[in-house]
Amino acid sequence: MDEINSQDGENTTKDTAEYNSQQLELTKIKNNLNQAQKIANIGSLEYDIENDRGFWSDQLFRIFGLKPQKGFFPDYKMYLSYLHPDDRPAFENQFTRLLEEKDSVDLICRIIRQDGEERYIHHRADYFAGESGSPKIVATIQDITEKRRMEEKLYENERKIGQIYENLDVGIYSADLIERKVFHFSRGVEGIFGYTASELIDNFDLWDEVIHPDDLQSLEANRVNLIHGKSVRCQYRIFHKSGELRWVNDHSIPYLDERGELIRVDGFVTDITEQKWLEKRMRRMAFYDHLTDLPNRRYFDQKLQSLIEDDEQQNFAVLFFDLERLKQINDTFGHSSGDELLRLVSHRIKEKLNSVCFSARISGDQFAVIMEYIQEKEDPAQLADSINQIFSEPFHIDSFELNITPSIGISLYPDNGRTADELVRNTESSLYHAKQRGNNRFQVYHPSMDIESYKLFTLEQDMRKAIQNDEFFLEYQPRVDTKTGKIVSAEALLRWNHPEWGRVSPLEFITVAEETGLIINIGEYVLRKVCSQIYSWKEKGLSIVPISVNISPLSFLKSCLVSTIKKALDESHLDASLIEIELTESSLINYSENVISVLKELGSMGVKIALDDFGTGYSSITQLKNYKFDVLKIDKTFIQAMDKNAEDAIITANLIQLAHGLNMKVVAEGVETFEQFYSLRKNECDQIQGYLFSKPLPPSAFEQKLLIGTLKPQNIKEDNVFKGLRKYVRVEFPYPLEAEMTILELNSKPVKMGSTKILIEDMSAGGVKFVSKMKLPVRKDIILLIETKLLGEVLSFTGTIVRKDEISDALTNYGFQFIIEEGPRAELAAMLDILQSQLEQSGSVPESRFIETVSSLLYFE
Repeated sequence: MDEINSQDGENTTKDTAEYNSQQLELTKIKNNLNQAQKIANIGSLEYDIENDRGFWSDQLFRIFGLKPQKGFFPDYKMYLSYLHPDDRPAFENQFTRLLEEKDSVDLICRIIRQDGEERYIHHRADYFAGESGSPKIVATIQDITEKRRMEEKLYENERKIGQIYENLDVGIYSADLIERKVFHFSRGVEGIFGYTASELIDNFDLWDEVIHPDDLQSLEANRVNLIHGKSVRCQYRIFHKSGELRWVNDHSIPYLDERGELIRVDGFVTDITEQKWLEKRMRRMAFYDHLTDLPNRRYFDQKLQSLIEDDEQQNFAVLFFDLERLKQINDTFGHSSGDELLRLVSHRIKEKLNSVCFSARISGDQFAVIMEYIQEKEDPAQLADSINQIFSEPFHIDSFELNITPSIGISLYPDNGRTADELVRNTESSLYHAKQRGNNRFQVYHPSMDIESYKLFTLEQDMRKAIQNDEFFLEYQPRVDTKTGKIVSAEALLRWNHPEWGRVSPLEFITVAEETGLIINIGEYVLRKVCSQIYSWKEKGLSIVPISVNISPLSFLKSCLVSTIKKALDESHLDASLIEIELTESSLINYSENVISVLKELGSMGVKIALDDFGTGYSSITQLKNYKFDVLKIDKTFIQAMDKNAEDAIITANLIQLAHGLNMKVVAEGVETFEQFYSLRKNECDQIQGYLFSKPLPPSAFEQKLLIGTLKPQNIKEDNVFKGLRKYVRVEFPYPLEAEMTILELNSKPVKMGSTKILIEDMSAGGVKFVSKMKLPVRKDIILLIETKLLGEVLSFTGTIVRKDEISDALTNYGFQFIIEEGPRAELAAMLDILQSQLEQSGSVPESRFIETVSSLLYFE
């Protein structure tokens, strides 16, 4: 019995252990199930239909936003209350069907959690009834909110993409080339072609039929690339169904099969008609002049370059011409009249020339014509005659009849240049030469054009750049009291340090500045520099004197002249009496009304006014009554003729008396000799200005003169510059020897140009001293050629200028050093010995180009 009880006890213990093990396993399975449900965000429930009780998994509580509770069995009504009100009818219908059909149902619906958040769930339920148990419903509930939202977003994106796709102004297509069928055309095709997608799908060849015939051939050539698997981009024209011509951009993408054969083409086409119109308009703006509608300088440059690069190109001519007096018309009648004149000229050019030539407006008043395929040498001249015919009839603007004449410059390709730069430069040079010869003339470029014309031409081209590069500088020429020699004033004189020509005087470039209108900018530059310089001297404690500044007549037409002067004075903190404005008689005659008005304003400020070059204008005395000037400056042409011409001496004396009678100071300009000085002092001239007392001086040198305060007259005939610098024995000529000079190299580059006259004063085996009105720099990279005749032999010397001395505003003495071998130098020395002997015996030398002139200045005039 005890054994039995013992055995039973052992069995009970074993059963208990087994039970506990099973329970642990079930708990583990349950926990794993809960964890799996949590990860998958799936909950489960078992609903007892008869007892109306639901057994929920922990994850289902979490899905519904509830805290898991033991012993809590939600019934049907409670479950229904968690659903969104709008979804409850559908759920009830599904629940009823499940009970009736005893099958399974699927339902997506929304729940509302206790925190108010709305979530989507996927509810799948199955009916289950055991043989002995009551019927149950087993269900899984998955939270699909994130998935649902992603699907909604995807759907919305697809909807938008579809909407965009169907409403794009782009035609998207796909075509089967084997079956010759179009799979697809988007609705954007209709807007581009005017044909519906179905029309294009039904007629495979319709696309090619609407392409412009001139573009179809090049398009077919490009399509060959599709066979090799390369995408093709083409632009071509089509005829819209309405008949309108349009531009399209077509991007075709090939699709090859596994054998590498082209079976399909996909792509898209866009309407670029407006883009092409804008490109055409932009090109028009870039390459055509907006005022005249002629090609502009950019277009001209491209045309010229393309002609030169054309290997088969024959001879052609380039012509430049400009309109005389356009600037005066702008000043007199206004820029609107000048613009109208340019339009009328351009209209005639188009009528007369455009059918046979290329014409362009390349600058303000300058036009260019290119004549291709020159057959005869006379062709350019005949074209020049045609241009002159354009101007044979007057131009009518408003109520005025304007007669305009052109100057025409011509160069030929390839004779006058093989590059665009050469042709343009030589055409401009010939134009400048034509202007020098007079209106209504033309000039074909030739290397014999003289140095002076070439220099003036380059100065005109470089002047605007000179202002930007600050190449201008000032010198100051003192004005002294005639009786005491005290410095009482000075004139600011503008100089130009040109990169090629060196120091350039105003006599050479002021006229050019007037013609180009840059004189106004230059005048403002001088005013600011002068005021700044006076202030600098004042700060150093010097006894400053008034400085006179030349003002162009054109500046008086600008309303801002007075304010410009006032601003310059204010910036340097100067009294207005330290500035003297010089203007010429021509200013009074041509612009009298404007000038008098401005002068009155300046006078009220305290600015002194001087009338310059008096005696060279017209109606001089009449003009003196209209405005009271402070200073009258007698022109140097009267002064320099005083000691040779009694009439000029009388006129000068009377002018001094006249000015004194009008209470004006008198300044004599250009005084160079003691005789002129004595005569002026005798006639009580107030002030002297000229080389006798001082040349124009740089600021530092003039500063030293201010420290001294007085100047004495000097004998300027002494050749101080050249004394002590002569290595070889020189022969002094009794009269100047006439010669021609030209430039062989400029800035180390060979040039071709004509010659200018010079006068040789002496000669040695090492060089010559000559006088010229040309202003040339002392530079080793400018090689000159001088030719003359002496003792029956024609002599040619190359060399460089090694020193210079300005003997007047107009003339300069140069020291010229030969570049010569020792053999020819010895031969020249022997010739000069013969010349010296002949001069000592008879004083005359036959078969030589000696000029018997009393004055070099008179010779050059």
